[in-house]
Amino acid sequence: MRHHRLTSRLCVPLRAEGGNVAMIAAFVIPTIVALAGIAIDLQNTVRQKSKVQAALDSAVLAGALGRQAGNTPAEVTVDVQTYAEALFIDQGGGLECDAVNVTFDEANFDIYGAVRCVQPTYISSLIGHDELEFNVTSASTYGVGKLDVAFIFDVSGSMNSFNRLAQLKTAAAAAIDELLPDSRPRDGTVRLAIASYNHAINAGSYLNAVTETVTLSADGSNSTALDRYNSHNTKRLIDQASGKRFFFYQRGTCTSNCSYASSWSWNAARRFFDQTSLSTSCVHERTGTDAFTDAAPGNGSWIGAGNPRWNFYDSANDKYNGWQNVENQGATGYNVGAHQGRHGTCMPSGPVPLTEDKVALKTHISNLVAEGGTAGHLGIAWGWYLVSPEWADIWPEASKPLPYREPQTSKAVILMTDGDFNIQHPTASKNSFRQSMDLCDGMKASNRRIQIYTVGFQVPSGVQRTGDGRTILEYCATSADHAFNADSGEELIEAYRSIARSISDLRLKQ
Repeated sequence: MRHHRLTSRLCVPLRAEGGNVAMIAAFVIPTIVALAGIAIDLQNTVRQKSKVQAALDSAVLAGALGRQAGNTPAEVTVDVQTYAEALFIDQGGGLECDAVNVTFDEANFDIYGAVRCVQPTYISSLIGHDELEFNVTSASTYGVGKLDVAFIFDVSGSMNSFNRLAQLKTAAAAAIDELLPDSRPRDGTVRLAIASYNHAINAGSYLNAVTETVTLSADGSNSTALDRYNSHNTKRLIDQASGKRFFFYQRGTCTSNCSYASSWSWNAARRFFDQTSLSTSCVHERTGTDAFTDAAPGNGSWIGAGNPRWNFYDSANDKYNGWQNVENQGATGYNVGAHQGRHGTCMPSGPVPLTEDKVALKTHISNLVAEGGTAGHLGIAWGWYLVSPEWADIWPEASKPLPYREPQTSKAVILMTDGDFNIQHPTASKNSFRQSMDLCDGMKASNRRIQIYTVGFQVPSGVQRTGDGRTILEYCATSADHAFNADSGEELIEAYRSIARSISDLRLKQ
């Protein structure tokens, strides 16, 4: 009996000790599980944060490329946020991130991105920790090291009014000084080009490279002459016997009542370009599928050769006055009588491919002369060609444009005009205004990364506009900040200087 009581007494503390262990285990094991869960959730969150960092880095870098290409801060902000959001969603795992906060340091060409994200937990939620929060930041620069810039100058007849041409020359020279300062070494990182236009454009020494040659034999009749000439009117026509470029005209003879339609006779004649006042290297727009692209000339994508057009009959006055021009002036008159010379005449200033020769650029500008109509789409097209890598085989080795996607490069085209775009070749299916819109659309395509600046100089208020009320200059400009208007010579100089400074600001800090 005593032994039983002793045993009982001994068992009591043993049972009490077992209860304590159970109580301790009840507290410790969940704690250990919770700590393990937190560790697992932390590890998962760290992985997610690393992915968010990579995504934000990519988004900010993409934004820098867009800023480099001329996109506005507002546009870049949307691009960065959209780009990052898509990458965040792809990560899955319940990750939720705020919209990326994008800021800019224009002085240092930097873009900053910051984002707050929340990652749901899996095991930690058992102890009341439903999510883990973290923040990520990133930055990139959008400076550029190399620049290809094309100036496009309107040299139509209206530029002779109010001393506009002289003021243009002064303003353009100021822009060249800004982009190619004498203090900067000529290392090929900044190159400028020039194209000028009126109702046609002068291809200069590049005529043979950009137009298609057709050699024609002597024609047996007037009707054959007319037919052959009209069927090849966009090509460079070469006389088989002499090897010279030529055009046909009609020689008329009036017999009575010569001021109006009356009894008359005519025959066709072949006149060589070097024997007339017609230019030998004028071109107009190309037609077909590549009309509004920067495809290199050739293989059906030739530029139109500037041949005069038949125009013996003066429909506006209902009279045949071609004979007067032929007999009295030798078919050399401008846009009258036997031929319409408009598309076979152009200013003597041919294109200047990309160069850093400041003296050559300024000399070319100082020699500009103005006359004729305004086919602005030709200027836009050739400004594009001068900076397009697709045309690399046309231009000299030192003037070959940089690739569109070359790192740390930028391309810009600066268009200047004082009025409407109002002339196009008869073979074109669209007017000059519409062609200009299509060309600007092509140039501004995302893979081109070309900034378009426009300068309107004393442009009348009644110029042609798009359906939403924009002038062609407002339509073509990369953004509203890229479109300038000037009413005086001083304002024109400041516009060109502002553009030059804007372009120069894209360069990397030295």
